[in-house]
Amino acid sequence: MRKGFLLAVWLLALALCTTASPFLHGPYCGAPSAEGVTVSWRSEAPMAARVEYGLRETYESSGELPFAVDVPVPENAEVAETTHVVLSDLEPAQEYVYRVVLSHEEGETEPPIGSFPTEPLPGEPVTFAVLADTQLQHEGTNRLELVADAIAADPAGFDFILHAGDVVESPSTYYWDHWFASFDDTLLVAPFIPVLGNHEKNHRSYYNHFALPPGDGKKDEQWWALHWGDLVIVGLDSNVKKATEIRAQQAWAAEHLSGRELHKFVIFHHPVFTSDTGSGYFFDKIYHPIFIEHGVDIVFNGHSHHYEHIVRDGITYLVVGGGGATPRYTTPIHIQGSDVSIEQHFFYVRVETAPDGIGVECVSVAEEVAGEPVMTPDELMDHFVLPSVEPQQETATATRGSVLLWVGVGVVVAALAALLLGARGP
Repeated sequence: MRKGFLLAVWLLALALCTTASPFLHGPYCGAPSAEGVTVSWRSEAPMAARVEYGLRETYESSGELPFAVDVPVPENAEVAETTHVVLSDLEPAQEYVYRVVLSHEEGETEPPIGSFPTEPLPGEPVTFAVLADTQLQHEGTNRLELVADAIAADPAGFDFILHAGDVVESPSTYYWDHWFASFDDTLLVAPFIPVLGNHEKNHRSYYNHFALPPGDGKKDEQWWALHWGDLVIVGLDSNVKKATEIRAQQAWAAEHLSGRELHKFVIFHHPVFTSDTGSGYFFDKIYHPIFIEHGVDIVFNGHSHHYEHIVRDGITYLVVGGGGATPRYTTPIHIQGSDVSIEQHFFYVRVETAPDGIGVECVSVAEEVAGEPVMTPDELMDHFVLPSVEPQQETATATRGSVLLWVGVGVVVAALAALLLGARGP
């Protein structure tokens, strides 16, 4: 039922977007939880707004959204800023829909409809999408929009969309405007949850645009953790150069990966392992041992603009840098554990979890041929299943000991990592 509804919502939003819209960015949502979500948008000028929302089943049966939050025009506002409204006290394990109604001199907007779930109960399946590296190309077909529209039209329906960094080429208004215009339909289908890439430069605009799960570091959102039903996802900032920040993230990862969740994922920008020439960031020393100890299933990385499926010490590493940035070639001899490596494609990854395992499909959207994308409908670049392994219960003493060990490792490698991360990269 949800899949058909989400596709219908996307088609409606596409039709509405053919007319002029007062929305400069969005609407979209982030920071999903068991009982809440944050709805965000930016209008062309300061406007009063009303966020209407309700259960999907209520909207489908009656067309009504029974709840609303009024948002007045900010005092002394001369230009519009991104507005974030937290919807709280929601029912867990439910599907919601929402719309943001803007008020202006001519009346009210006819807003698009968005949707989001609240955290499912244990044992319920979860589906999410992953992509990375959606920097703007400077001419030709909008490859970002090709990938974004494919995600929006995916009949699977997603709980959320993860992005492994380099959302934009540079954190300026020009690039953010282009990215939001390319992803406007996609942002309506599920909450969007990114991590920092090197191109975001840890800029304030990144934090202004996105509402992220509870975290730490800058704005308490530089790195974060999402606990969602049977799974946990830890998002890290691989750009940090200070030893204190590396140690803090090691401890953060160890703490949030030490729970009883059945499925464990990690996402950050720079690859731990890759056959791209831009490898070698010492994350195999900084984080890989932590992932082994805590039984991580999959680590998602970007930065290298190709797809690669690598298995090391029982952990699956996926390089997913195919969101639209210029493709890069890999080295002639691939690294140890590289099971699948594919270049010159634009793609995203679909992940479905269930109590008995994790299903992963890498969905090709287009292949670059002679400098232009050629559509590749229904092509899977890779697919595999990981069976579930019941996590071991860890004692507090063991966890504390692990954290201290990896803190020591962080001190040793931090200086070397800082030298490599100082370069801009792809």
